[in-house]
Amino acid sequence: MTLALALLLPLAVAEAQAPVVIDGIAAVVNKSVVLRSEVETVLDQMMQSEPVPQGGDVDKARAARRSEILETLIAEKLLEEEVRKLRIDVTDAEVDRVVKGTMQEHGLDDAKLQMALQRQGLSLDEYQDGLKKQLTKMKIIQLKVKSRVQVNDQDVKSSYAQRKALDAGEFRVRARHILFLVPPGESGRPQEQRAKEALARLQGGADFAALAKELSEDPGSKERGGDLGEFGRGEMVPEFERAAYTAEVARVVGPVRSPFGWHLIRVDEHVALKAKPEEQALEDIRKRLYEDEMETQFRQYLEELKRAAYIERR
Repeated sequence: MTLALALLLPLAVAEAQAPVVIDGIAAVVNKSVVLRSEVETVLDQMMQSEPVPQGGDVDKARAARRSEILETLIAEKLLEEEVRKLRIDVTDAEVDRVVKGTMQEHGLDDAKLQMALQRQGLSLDEYQDGLKKQLTKMKIIQLKVKSRVQVNDQDVKSSYAQRKALDAGEFRVRARHILFLVPPGESGRPQEQRAKEALARLQGGADFAALAKELSEDPGSKERGGDLGEFGRGEMVPEFERAAYTAEVARVVGPVRSPFGWHLIRVDEHVALKAKPEEQALEDIRKRLYEDEMETQFRQYLEELKRAAYIERR
């Protein structure tokens, strides 16, 4: 045996026997771990449901979102420990009640629910798992956070005065749209081309409502000629809201890309905001401030859990 062969053989054996790494640890949280595969799975779903705007830095966005997701998963591990300590349980029946309530509120049957979830890159099991986490969070809040929350009358009155100033000249939008769905993971180029062809038909004199009934893939508005009714700021995804609020009345804009796909949008009317009675407005503001403070105190509670835990990010 030559010296070269003798030197290479141990290396070859070592390489052949080396373990294959199928996953890695992203963080150690007390006695639990967050796997890199967990982070990447959530990241892929987020990139599908919330695409980076055209021209944006995808790699930079992935890195930033990866960091946020890791912190969220660390928090989930800590909350799982708290659930065991506090003996909190969320049953399948509780989750089912929330699902059925959501379907009833939005007029969804099983098929429409599946379609809505698919647009967000979620399976029914993943959706139910997310609801279970939300219900668990609510129970923890009741036990550990609610007593910390306080909203005083001065805060309510100050917020009311600011809201009145902001609402001066504000309006809601009544609009229609034609949606060309882009399934998760697809580029959306064929759907964009179909949207452009539909736009050409509209520019040629086609009726928007009739074309929406023919082409739209939004089951909630298709049969109403794409009619979405009235909506205000914060009620639609940001890309859709920006286009609708900057569009001229009766003029078609688009194609506009959102996490759901490509839209053609026509604003039918700007609807002036109707001032609520002061008593009702103050009560609504009190509820909003209470919810905001609840969320602030919950985040503070999570930070306390993190400080008391052993956490190693890798």
